[in-house]
Amino acid sequence: MKRSLCIAVFALMLPWIASAQEPVELRFLCFQDGKECEVYAELLAGFSLENPGIAVIVETAPEEEMLDELARQVAEGAPPDIARIADMDALQGQYLDLRPLLTDAESLYTSFHEVVFRHMSSRDGDNGLYGYPDAAAIVAPFVNVSAFERAGVALPGASASWQSWLAALDQVAEATGIPYLLAVDNKDHRLVGPAMSLGATYETGHRLRLADDSGLRDFLAILRGLMEAGKTPADTLLGTGKSQAYFVRGESLMYICGSWKVEEVAAQIGDEFAWTISPNPTGPGGGTGIALVSGLVAFAGTKQPEAVGQVFDYLTQVEQVREFAARTLTIPANTSIAAAGIDYDTEDPVVNAALNGFARELSNLQAQAVALDLHPLASVYYEASNTALRRFFASDLTLDEALAELHAALEEAAAELE
Repeated sequence: MKRSLCIAVFALMLPWIASAQEPVELRFLCFQDGKECEVYAELLAGFSLENPGIAVIVETAPEEEMLDELARQVAEGAPPDIARIADMDALQGQYLDLRPLLTDAESLYTSFHEVVFRHMSSRDGDNGLYGYPDAAAIVAPFVNVSAFERAGVALPGASASWQSWLAALDQVAEATGIPYLLAVDNKDHRLVGPAMSLGATYETGHRLRLADDSGLRDFLAILRGLMEAGKTPADTLLGTGKSQAYFVRGESLMYICGSWKVEEVAAQIGDEFAWTISPNPTGPGGGTGIALVSGLVAFAGTKQPEAVGQVFDYLTQVEQVREFAARTLTIPANTSIAAAGIDYDTEDPVVNAALNGFARELSNLQAQAVALDLHPLASVYYEASNTALRRFFASDLTLDEALAELHAALEEAAAELE
């Protein structure tokens, strides 16, 4: 009787034993600007050593094809389990809510800018957690330190205003003979951070509106004044020159661009002069650059949600976040980790210092400085801004006319979404 009972129990357990021994395989579709997918593959190999029943297969896709490929796979009912994407809100409604699957979802939620999570939600009041940002590209000024030292002028402090910076740059230029105070391309996100710092506000709900353009007007007035005084290169504002070239040649004291340029700038300057990343100059809106975030999402179509949750638990651990940032030379989007600093995997101390300079700017970002690039109409704003402002700097349009064109382009694009 006892033997029969044991056989019966064992027979009932057979399906469970078989499933427990059956490995889980997750698909991770990934895009990379550098070697992000390679690093994820290696990190996840470590995850599988700790969790031998789960294998994660990392597939790389070109960024320009990523959304189309994901949309196709979702439509066919065969999405990947996990994806790394730049447009984190692009497939709202298709993501898996990770909140009930994570060990400490609340800590993850509060480690990043909340606006990112809101943009991934498909409706108001949705408290789901559908992924997290793994890297942030941030805009801030590159500054020629050697020129300040030669001029005997102290670098303005962390909370220095635009007025203080311009005065200091003027002093240094006069003392050193360097022709240009500031170089910035009239392109995309480079003008937005200074405009926000000076008080510009953007509505980033369903529509995208430049609700208060006063800060943008102020920054454009600064640039126009510098251009007319010969203190900023005109060709960069007219779209025919590159501001980086002026900075690396030592012809401009300040250059506004993003963290993705650090290695390139370091290689081009070499030992010619010392430079640093400055905190963004301040105004009525504080001191903010703008951030472009990428991140990991999970798809609701996964057949292995618990395993997906384990992967996210692993990759969001501090040691994994730090290693990913260090090896990919990216800025971690986790604000506390960024503030603490990263020991980047580079032999160049200048690159390490510059990337950490950008990382310190993460906590200063306005919410709208994160939300703008996440908005589906961001590309419309950037394109309209590039075109209208180029004509303003060329004196083909007045400032009022240029901004009217920009506002009209946003209204037209928003109407098409409805």
